[in-house]
Amino acid sequence: MSVLFSASSWCKTSNLVLLAAFWMGATSCQDETIAPVMQSTHQAYDLVGFLDQEAQALQQQKAASHKTVSEAGAKKESKIIEALNWAEELAPFADADINKPALKGLFTQTESTNALGQQVLRYQAKEDAATNVQEVTYTLDSQDQLVRLQATIVQENMLFKTRKRMHLEARSGAPGRLTRYQLDEMQKLLLMEADHYSVTGEVVPGR
Repeated sequence: MSVLFSASSWCKTSNLVLLAAFWMGATSCQDETIAPVMQSTHQAYDLVGFLDQEAQALQQQKAASHKTVSEAGAKKESKIIEALNWAEELAPFADADINKPALKGLFTQTESTNALGQQVLRYQAKEDAATNVQEVTYTLDSQDQLVRLQATIVQENMLFKTRKRMHLEARSGAPGRLTRYQLDEMQKLLLMEADHYSVTGEVVPGR
């Protein structure tokens, strides 16, 4: 067996393990927060604060998630997952936070208004910026509440490339308003075909 084949198999297995963890959800440490408290540059919307607030509210509501896992565009499984640790469930989306001090000034911002009259803030990494976050778009309602997040994160070197696309949707109102979240990932090793995975969660209100 070639070294490259072994690396590919390991990488795919590792990816599937991570996907399975996200698919099944976590059930420990129910009072965790999304990320440790750290200095913020406030150059963009407070995504970590939003995720923290939502995780706490959804945990208190005992909300479940109707999850669908797909591979290469084909649905593999779909079921309702209960007893979730929402802090861990939403933690991957904190990777799209661009308020970290090291990322200050690395993005250009454009602002527009969509057909619903909502404010759309788009941040794109400047050319040669030292960041894996390539783009983040926040859609805010009239009360400056986040109702949609879209982000693209890319990591690349001579041997592999991964691209993650993140998507969140929420309604306006009190915390516990997250309705849908999705994580798509493409992973490609040198000389190998790309692997595509997707996990989508629809929030099921607590009973």
